[in-house]
Amino acid sequence: MKTDLHPPMQELAAPAPPPSAAPLPAAGEEASRVVRFKQTQLDALNRQATRARIPLVLAAACIGFVVYETVPLAQILAWMGAIAMVNFARWYYSVRWAPASRGNVDAQLRTLIVLSFCGGAVAGIGPVLFLTRLAPAEQAILTMLMVSWASAAVSVNAAYRATYFAYVLPMLGPLVVLWALGGSLEQESVAVLIVLFVVLQAGFVRDNERIFRESFDIRYENERLIRELEVQRQAVIRERDRAEEANRAKSRFLAAASHDLRQPLHAVSLYSAALSVRQTDERTRELSGRISTGIASLSSLLDGLLDISKLDAEAVHPEPTVFSVDSLVSRLASDFRPIALSKGLALDVQSVEGVFVRTDAMLLERVVRNLLDNAVKYTSLGGVTLRADVVGRRVEISVTDTGDGIPEHEQQRIFEEFYQVSNPERDRSRGLGLGLAIVQRLTRLLGVELRLRSRVGEGSVFTLSLPRARPGIHKSEVAASDSEDPAASLPDGLRVLIVDDEAAIRHGMQTLLESWGCSVVTAGDVQTALRELDREPMDILVADLRLRGAETGATLASAARDRYGIPVLLVTGDTGRDRLREATALGVTLLHKPVSERELRRHIARACRDTEALPAEASDGELNPADSVRSLETPPGRPR
Repeated sequence: MKTDLHPPMQELAAPAPPPSAAPLPAAGEEASRVVRFKQTQLDALNRQATRARIPLVLAAACIGFVVYETVPLAQILAWMGAIAMVNFARWYYSVRWAPASRGNVDAQLRTLIVLSFCGGAVAGIGPVLFLTRLAPAEQAILTMLMVSWASAAVSVNAAYRATYFAYVLPMLGPLVVLWALGGSLEQESVAVLIVLFVVLQAGFVRDNERIFRESFDIRYENERLIRELEVQRQAVIRERDRAEEANRAKSRFLAAASHDLRQPLHAVSLYSAALSVRQTDERTRELSGRISTGIASLSSLLDGLLDISKLDAEAVHPEPTVFSVDSLVSRLASDFRPIALSKGLALDVQSVEGVFVRTDAMLLERVVRNLLDNAVKYTSLGGVTLRADVVGRRVEISVTDTGDGIPEHEQQRIFEEFYQVSNPERDRSRGLGLGLAIVQRLTRLLGVELRLRSRVGEGSVFTLSLPRARPGIHKSEVAASDSEDPAASLPDGLRVLIVDDEAAIRHGMQTLLESWGCSVVTAGDVQTALRELDREPMDILVADLRLRGAETGATLASAARDRYGIPVLLVTGDTGRDRLREATALGVTLLHKPVSERELRRHIARACRDTEALPAEASDGELNPADSVRSLETPPGRPR
């Protein structure tokens, strides 16, 4: 099936994010800061106005009580009434009028200064009316009460010293004048002391206003930093979204590219396999072998892309078993020793017997194979060591090489896809740069700790650490040895239905299967395939996963199993996450193009054998566990 590669490639160029809001110019920022500070001062003064009403009334009542026996009651009540009126005006303006008017901040502050002056002036009238009529002791009490009253004004007007001076100066001014005009040294001294008190209080008010400003500055700076952090957070989120979208676009592109490359490659591999089984001359057999070698090489490169897609699609499900570490090490050593010797390298193997671990044997082997493959590829002199040790309750499997080593700043990047430290010429014999990316994904999937220690010029050590397990049944070893057996022979006259929308693939598959003695019927879509199944019973269905339009081989596979009870093999060149998850959920055997002759024959034979082994009542649509999707399968002796 054809797939247009241009849309995925265009998607790689994600649109640039909108520019973040530019910061305010310095002048505008400072002006905003000044307005905010004045508004904060205004808010603080308005809050204090609501709290000072009762203390003011009590202070006036105390003075009225002191002068009650000497001053006429009417004067006392008039003075207290005036204080109450000014106090009410200040409260009403701060609580009701100012919030509703939303006027200019400077104008509101000026109004509060005027109201404070009026309040201080009314309070200062008291000494003028009362002081000269009192005895010296009562004058002293009145003075103490007035000074205490003025002292309380410090906290009420701490945010804005202008209102403090507007209140205190008209309040204590008449008192100072009256004491200064008394004529005696003692009275003049009292006047001087009141002035000194006001000066000291002015220092306190200044300090309070400074602290208030510093508190505001800290709060304002924190808010500014929070705003900047939010802008940066949004920018990071946009960049993260762009990166994720670019990653998704890359995955879509790789899936489409892999599919379109696998389709013709699969057809070529089928024709090559059909050609190899025919009686031909020596030259033709040699050419056929070279074609097969080229197909295998290209298939290996595409398999790396497929494995990345499988892992990203979460289509790989570990199957933990208990197995011997020594058997794993021995098998890998026998596979890689000839490769190492061909490069003049020594392969040193150190293991311990009787040590078991519990994990997915095949996936762990894949991890160690990739590490060994990399070590052998990138080591020119010296050798490679494969070692298994017991460290406490854990088992550590390490791969050590005497290669060039990896610079510290590159040690994280080597786990990225397509990244190779020392292969700028992109020599395909040294891989695509996907091996370590697959290793990292697999170790995370298995929960295996992966450590890297490397120094330039001294080589590298990759270490896998996993818990030690008790001995158990070694299912993984039995399965591995079973997979190494030659493919079983096919039943005589096996009837096979081939479904693929590519005519070349249908013809190539038919040619190959007929050379095996099979009876083959082909179809290009689901409806044609169902008609063929209705017309003639089939022994097995081999269908492409991705057909034309909205049709899929998964839909056909479900119908074939439910209605006809025949085994199904799905073949695909697709590496898209959704397609892989769809096939995984279906639970049938999934082969990835290009499918080798040996692999195709083995799976067809096993599907037919498993179907014959099922009891009659279970053969109608029931799944054999052996046919479930097993991803990332690595043929023995074939490192990727």
